[in-house]
Amino acid sequence: MYKIVSLLFLLSLHQLGFPQSLPITIDGEFDDWEQVPLLFEADQDAKNPEYLHVNRIRGANDNRFLFLRIQFDREITLLENNPVVLLLNTDNDNSTGYAPGPIGAELRWEFGQRQGVFYTTTTEHPIYFSDIRLRTAPTVTSTEFEIAIGRDATPAGAASLFQSDTIQIYIHFDQPGNQHSAHGEYIFDPDPVSPPDPIPLERYEEDDLRVLGFNAWNDNIFNRAYTNQYRRILETIDPDIIAFQEIWDHSAEETAERVEALLPGQWYAEKKDRGNVTVSRFPILDARQILVWKETGWSDEHRLTATLIDTNEKNGSKLLLVNVHLRAGSRGEDNRWLEIDALENFVHSARQPGGWIYLEEPTPIILVGDFNLVGSRGQLEAIESNIQDWDGSGIDRVRARQTEKRMHYTWRNDNSGFSPGKLDYIFYTGSVMSLQNHYTLQVEEMSPGQRALYGLQYGDTQTASDHLPHVADFRLTMPVGVKNSSYIDGYALEHNYPNPFNPSTTISYSIPEPGNVTISLYNVLGVKVKEILNANALPGHYRIKIDASDFASGLYYYRMHAGNYVETKSMVLVR
Repeated sequence: MYKIVSLLFLLSLHQLGFPQSLPITIDGEFDDWEQVPLLFEADQDAKNPEYLHVNRIRGANDNRFLFLRIQFDREITLLENNPVVLLLNTDNDNSTGYAPGPIGAELRWEFGQRQGVFYTTTTEHPIYFSDIRLRTAPTVTSTEFEIAIGRDATPAGAASLFQSDTIQIYIHFDQPGNQHSAHGEYIFDPDPVSPPDPIPLERYEEDDLRVLGFNAWNDNIFNRAYTNQYRRILETIDPDIIAFQEIWDHSAEETAERVEALLPGQWYAEKKDRGNVTVSRFPILDARQILVWKETGWSDEHRLTATLIDTNEKNGSKLLLVNVHLRAGSRGEDNRWLEIDALENFVHSARQPGGWIYLEEPTPIILVGDFNLVGSRGQLEAIESNIQDWDGSGIDRVRARQTEKRMHYTWRNDNSGFSPGKLDYIFYTGSVMSLQNHYTLQVEEMSPGQRALYGLQYGDTQTASDHLPHVADFRLTMPVGVKNSSYIDGYALEHNYPNPFNPSTTISYSIPEPGNVTISLYNVLGVKVKEILNANALPGHYRIKIDASDFASGLYYYRMHAGNYVETKSMVLVR
């Protein structure tokens, strides 16, 4: 029924340069598994199409986790309603554990039930995901999943889960009549894996627009016991716009006042549905709840609010931000489909005169929030393909890793029956804006040095919410108010305004065809002191703001390269 990849084959792969100690990222993307050897491959001729089967198993490890990539012959939800049972013989002794003799597994984990048993020499211990540090991706349905299990896990307190460097991996199915199983042997690779480089928490450029998506966990931001945690988080991230979810019992005005107390400054806020509040440093021009069509008519029971924000000060454009909190859990599947349809229809109608909010081309659009995508993968695909960018392509998705950990989950509650998952998303119109710095902040996974650097304390994020702050910075790459490249006669670099200036000024430029544009700033000695711009852009007129707060007074030159066009102009900074 199956083929076992031999230990000799695995050792030869390692000797030939196919290490199993690898920097795997649990993100549901699988692009870092190309060099990982097979532990198991099914005999396709022996499969019964009536039952679920495993096609392949791959294994890898780093210093902290055992990684498994399991490919099935059909799409399933990994954490619900499936018969998949994982058995691990972790002491390399078949005579101990579950099914002694043929298997001898110390761990029996039922994915569909989200629970398991750890077997010691004397006792069976019921366990849950936190006992083995289980992480899985993707959260939506798929034919394949990547799984991480903590190498230092101690499910029975003092007893270690992994007691040998050689382990046996079995997958069985708790399904009447399904005799299929999969088996592979794995040997931990002792070569160390370097931790990922920390993602800096600052913007790359001061003028980048920073958006924060943050589920506030049942109005937790208003709980005085968590004031310091929220203050440290918001001061560190320093967002321009915040999309809060789960603010059930407080108004927009109260939320703006609370944010002002935590992060001083002028804040504007809108709340049109039951639980979402959008808070902005920039004036809000319009806000509408997105209604959802049901059989009996339009419903306002759903948590979808579109806000038109005047971000001209930051990027020379308005911005449409949709604050999203889709229905949760498997019971919310039908409602999520209706809500996604409503999002698609709203964005489409907003581009037409007479829509609820009219968007001039090419106004940037961002969708951000708790999307609760735990069911059909088709829902994620519908968002990415059916909600269109200005150029007719699908809307882009932010893929935000945790700052010091190769994980992409955004929700974690160790008291829940569900293991950590990717619930929070940010989507954006990539044809008119470029993604810059982006990350998911889990303070507990930051090194002490990084926490001290940013003034954060261990426990800040796990105390503040069961959702992690989700951050993305954007830079406008498409001209505002220009719909046709025929309006652009040629390349041009304009004089900055104001000039002289202190400390900021704005440069305008034009390009008649798509291509890379660089603008650099030089001192009077001809030394480059700053790269102002280096990006691909579509034809159009652009404005870019320069902040020279860190520079001394004097004469400076700025030079633009685009295609064969090179132009240099001067500016004067006066203190």
